[in-house]
Amino acid sequence: MSTNKDLPPFDSKSKPIGGGRWGVVLLAHGSQRGADRSECSCFWQSSDSEPPTWCPGCPSTPDGLKDAAQRLQVSLGGDQAQVILSCLEFIEPHPDQAVQIIREQGLKRVVIAPFLLGNGKHATLELDEVLEALQSQEPSLELHLAHGLGAEFGLADLVAHRIKSLPAANPIKSDEASPTGIIMVKAGTKTEYDDCLWLEELGQMVESELGPGFAVAVAQSHYGDPTMENAAEHLINERGASRLIAMPYLFFPGMILKRNVLGEMDRLQEAYPDIPMGITPPLGMDDRVVKVAEMRVREVWKRIGLSEQ
Repeated sequence: MSTNKDLPPFDSKSKPIGGGRWGVVLLAHGSQRGADRSECSCFWQSSDSEPPTWCPGCPSTPDGLKDAAQRLQVSLGGDQAQVILSCLEFIEPHPDQAVQIIREQGLKRVVIAPFLLGNGKHATLELDEVLEALQSQEPSLELHLAHGLGAEFGLADLVAHRIKSLPAANPIKSDEASPTGIIMVKAGTKTEYDDCLWLEELGQMVESELGPGFAVAVAQSHYGDPTMENAAEHLINERGASRLIAMPYLFFPGMILKRNVLGEMDRLQEAYPDIPMGITPPLGMDDRVVKVAEMRVREVWKRIGLSEQ
């Protein structure tokens, strides 16, 4: 079974060798949540019945994932790949069902493309177990594992766009001595499964993209370090932030955003009553995210050999 190490640089012209179509399993974690506005950023400290003008109207997780799979299918092209959305939990088809569908369609080679933002348990130990089980289930298939999304400039650009589109983030009075502090907070993963180095790298990309007047620190929503409390303390006490903006580094609204991120924002506002605070929407579904997923698939094709267009 192939792994995802030492992949070569992305080539937008990469296509499968030998002709024929590949199966591509876009593998997400899965949830049925996110349709309730109370689970989204625009609900925080809002008494209005309607969302604010900066709200992009985030999709629920099921709708957003379907959109991602459809966009990836278009990006890869129907002559090269058949994309199937699969989730580890909650939403079918699960991985074993997805590869069975691919086999029944007569395809022999499959890329498992993790639609996961981080490098935690789901993207490491759990996927190793999933791949091993799938290979045992379908020994006739050639399975290849792509990288997760990780730290990419396209994602940093999307994060910066979310921040700049929030009215409260406009650094009219900010400068390098008194910046707007940005807390990029991902879903929590236990420390033994994720050292968050990729998140630190992405945070540096975002700060560079935002430019002077902003300072970025990263955090986890729960489980372990770095915490949102630690990030806020660093930004205020060490980097002199005059206000704080939280950026939920999550795809869609849901319980983690409502319970962990918004809940912690309430506590931070109580701890720092003189610091203005705000929160951006989550990532939502965007072509920049799909482009990274496409890159990961084509990197696998590049690694195993390709024919140039």
